[in-house]
Amino acid sequence: MPLGERLLGARDYKLIEQFSLAAKRRLSGLATGEQRSPALGGGIEFADYREYQPGDDVRRIDWAVFLRLRRLLIKLSAEEKELTLMIILDGSRSMWFGQPDKARESARLAAILAGIALHGGNRAGILTLGPQLGEVIRPERSRTSMPALTAALSRLEPLEGINPAHCMKQFAAKYSHKCIVVLISDLLFPQWPQTLSGLANSGCEGYVLQMLAPEELDPSCLGEVTLVDLEDQSEVPLHIGRELTLRYRRELAAFIREIRRVCQRHGLRHTMVSTGMSLERVLYEDLSRGGLLC
Repeated sequence: MPLGERLLGARDYKLIEQFSLAAKRRLSGLATGEQRSPALGGGIEFADYREYQPGDDVRRIDWAVFLRLRRLLIKLSAEEKELTLMIILDGSRSMWFGQPDKARESARLAAILAGIALHGGNRAGILTLGPQLGEVIRPERSRTSMPALTAALSRLEPLEGINPAHCMKQFAAKYSHKCIVVLISDLLFPQWPQTLSGLANSGCEGYVLQMLAPEELDPSCLGEVTLVDLEDQSEVPLHIGRELTLRYRRELAAFIREIRRVCQRHGLRHTMVSTGMSLERVLYEDLSRGGLLC
C-alpha cells in the first residue's frame, strides 16, 4: 500500500534549514554550486559565483561585481563544485513492518536529507532497490522541487523480487565517484554482504542507515504465535519463551555487529536507526557525529 500523504510536518521543514551536507572524500561532482566540497580541481580556475555568507573570507568577494550590481558575491574555484546526494531506499516488503513502519520513516528521513541538500544549493535524487534500480526522483537542484519529492515518496509501494546486489552494480555504473550516497534499509535479505560491497565499489562516499522497528529490536510476544514472512507470505508456527527471546536478541546483536564490521572494512559509515527514535535525534546525534551533516 502507498505510504500516504503528508510525509513531513512543519517541524521537519525547520530541521531541513538547520543542517548542511559535509563531504569528506574527493568527489568529481556534476556542476558548480553553493556547497563547498573537496572535489577534484586546481582550486585556481574560476568556476562560478555564490552569495556571500557570514564567515566567508572577504578577500574572495568580487568587488567589481559589487560596484556594478550592489551584491556581495564570492568567487568559486573549480574545486568548489556542488554536491550530489543520492538516497537509496529498500523497496522490499519487510520495510512495511512496524509501528511506525520502516518504509514510512525511511521515506521521511530521505525527504529531510534531500531537503537539506536542496536547501544548500546542491542536487538530490532518490532511488529504490527492486528487481532493477528504480528512480523516484532524478538529481535536481531546485528548492521548489520539495513538493514533487514528497509526493513521489508518498506513492512508494513494496516491490516484488528485489535484487539488491544487481541494483548496486547499476548504481555504480551510473554514479561512480560522483556523489554522496545514503542507503536506508533493514538489510534483512541474504544479499546484504554483496550489497554493501557493491555500494563501496561505487567509489562514492557511502553511508548505511540500518532501519529496524522496535518490535524487531525488542520483541515482546510470548507463547504460541505464527510468524508470517512478509516477502513470500510463508508461515511458521512457533512457541516463544524466555530462552528463545534471549537467543533472538543475541543473534540480532551479532547480526548488527557483523554489518557494522563489514561497513567499516569497506569504508562505509553505519548508523543503527529505530523507527521509535525521533528523526531530530537521528539527525543531531547520529548523522552529524557520523560526518554526513554539519
